[in-house]
Amino acid sequence: MYSPWQLIKARFRNTKFNITAAITSLALILVFGIGDYVGQSRNRSPVDQSIEKVLTKYHSPPKRNVLERAAIEAVLKATGDQWANYFPQDSVKYLKQTLEGRYSGIGIWIRKNKTGLLEVSNVQPKSPADRAGIEVLDALIDINGIPMDGASVATAVAQLRGIPGSKLQIGLDRNQQQIRLKMTRESLFDGDVVAYQLARKVIYIQVSAITGEVASEVATALEKYPHKNGIVLDLRDNPGGLIDVAVEVSSLFLNQGTIVSYSRKNNTPVILESKNLSADLAPMTVLINRLTASSAEVIAGALQDRNRAVILGENSYGKGTVQEIIDLVDGSKMEITIGKYRTPNGRTIDQIGISPDLLVPENEEIGKALLVLGGLSAINVE
Repeated sequence: MYSPWQLIKARFRNTKFNITAAITSLALILVFGIGDYVGQSRNRSPVDQSIEKVLTKYHSPPKRNVLERAAIEAVLKATGDQWANYFPQDSVKYLKQTLEGRYSGIGIWIRKNKTGLLEVSNVQPKSPADRAGIEVLDALIDINGIPMDGASVATAVAQLRGIPGSKLQIGLDRNQQQIRLKMTRESLFDGDVVAYQLARKVIYIQVSAITGEVASEVATALEKYPHKNGIVLDLRDNPGGLIDVAVEVSSLFLNQGTIVSYSRKNNTPVILESKNLSADLAPMTVLINRLTASSAEVIAGALQDRNRAVILGENSYGKGTVQEIIDLVDGSKMEITIGKYRTPNGRTIDQIGISPDLLVPENEEIGKALLVLGGLSAINVE
């Protein structure tokens, strides 16, 4: 008969190797696990560590997404990029709606001016904002009592949007005079193009912003109205928008060739071209002013450089930087500057703008445009 000890030894004799191997494997797992943990701890940034400490130790911590948003916005501010923006998940839909030109709100575009203040860059005709008397360059003080000092464009847009029929109060500063207005939000689907017959066989096309459907709306207007004697393209107060749409608009009037180019960091230049073989070549004038900006300036610059149109008005805004919208892992988006636009002749727009061929006071631009078109038509007939 075997003793208990002998039985135990006999039972485990055949598995001795397996037990030894298991112990060795467990030790290795612990070593690598500890090493990985230490490595992660060493690689964690002070930002990550700060957020974790606030969440675990602060007596009444805010939500993690609030802290992460503050960190991202601080990073963008530190770059000095005045056009950089962060769009949290709940603001992304408003960004998309704005770029498409279909949304519920009061009908204004917002941008940061060169001093960092939020200001009105465009007012949609016949919108609640237009009827209330909001003007371009009005600075935002508050929206529904929420201060806009230091707020991002995304924050302001989110506050302006809402259910059709809902009420909104807005505080504005106009030339150091404070104004308070009450409005009702509406569904705005009228688009950003207004077109009509200005004179015999002359079409007037006003483009308020470069949004998703603008190129097709301009093309429709060109088909609808006779314009053998000329086109007046009005880009005054246009804050810009989508660069690919600006290229499409330009291509309606320009045959094959460069529309605009820009250089990305460490990359070769990006050249955006017209591929049109049958562009509309009626005599053309373009109206610009000091608030014509961004991709609207791209259109004016391309038409000017390629001798397609006479540019009238005053020097444009000079916002010639390229922004890229980047998708973040949680569905939010970040907009950062990646380059500077150049016209077909290689001119830089940023901080310079587009200089008109004819400097004309704003209240005289349409009359002057008709005179210029008359001269161009006469030359074409000859």
